[in-house]
Amino acid sequence: MVLGPLLVWYVLFMYYPTVYSIWASLHLWVADNPAKSTFVGLKNYLDMFTIDPRFKKSLANTFIYVLTKTALVIPIGLVIALLFERLRRGTKVYILAVFLPALCSATAVGILFTYLFQPSFGLFNAVLKTIGLPTQPFLTDAKQAIFCVIATDAWQYMGFTTLIFFTGLMNIPYHFVEAARVDGARAWRTFFSIKLPIMGHTLAFLVVYTVINAFQFFDFVFVMTQSGGGTGGASGGPGYSSSVLSLMVYNEGMLRPNVDKATAVATIILAIVLILTIVQYRILRPKWEY
Repeated sequence: MVLGPLLVWYVLFMYYPTVYSIWASLHLWVADNPAKSTFVGLKNYLDMFTIDPRFKKSLANTFIYVLTKTALVIPIGLVIALLFERLRRGTKVYILAVFLPALCSATAVGILFTYLFQPSFGLFNAVLKTIGLPTQPFLTDAKQAIFCVIATDAWQYMGFTTLIFFTGLMNIPYHFVEAARVDGARAWRTFFSIKLPIMGHTLAFLVVYTVINAFQFFDFVFVMTQSGGGTGGASGGPGYSSSVLSLMVYNEGMLRPNVDKATAVATIILAIVLILTIVQYRILRPKWEY
C-alpha cells in the first residue's frame, strides 16, 4: 500500500512515456492523426545514421561535449576541493562562492555569457585586446561555438563537483590521514594511497552523474547559439555546427514536427546513457573497502 502511489507515478510518468516513445520511433508518424501511423521498423534509425548529416553532427558534438565537460569539471573540481580542505578559515564562504553559479538559472547564465562572448563588445575580446592578442569570433564561429557553450556549462557545473568532492574529503576518517603523516608520507602519497581510494564511490558517482547530465545538455546551446539558418532548427548554429542530440529532439518533435524522428533520437540517447552507465560503474566500481 505504501509503494502503491509511487508505483503508479512511475508507470504513468516514467515507464509508459518511455515505452510509448520507443513504439513511436518504429512508426512513420502522422502528426494530425496518430492512428494512421504505419509501422516501419528500424527505418527511422537507419535513415538518421545513413542520410541525415544533422544527426551525425549532433551525435559527434554530443560526445565531444560529454568528454570535454567531464574532463574539465572532475579534475578541476577535485583540485579546488583539495585546496579548500587545506584552508583553516573561511571555507564555507569559499564553498558558497564556488557553488553559487550552480544555483543560478541556466537561461540567465547563458544570456550573460552570450554577452561576454560577443565579438564586438564582449568582455572576453576586450581582455584579449588589452593583452595584445587577436580577438575571436567565439559563438559566431562554427569551430568555436560548441566549446564556448561547453565552457559556460562547465563554469556553472563546477561548484557542484567541488561541493561533492569536498564533502567526500571531509568524511575521510582523520586517523587514516594522521597515521600517514606520522609515517612520513607526503601529501601526494597520502592523496593517492588513502584519500582517493576512500573517495572511490564519490568519484564513480560524479563521473556517472556528469555523463548522464551532459547527455541531457540542452539549455545553454538553445540560449547561446544562433538559429541553425537553413536547417529549420531553433538553435545549434552557425548552421548546425553546435547542435546536440537533445536539441535535435526539440527541433524535430516541437518545431517540424517529426515525432517519429524525435522519438528515435530520444531512444538513442536513452540507449547510449544506459550502456555508458553500466560500463562506467563496472570500470569505476571501487575495489577498496574501509
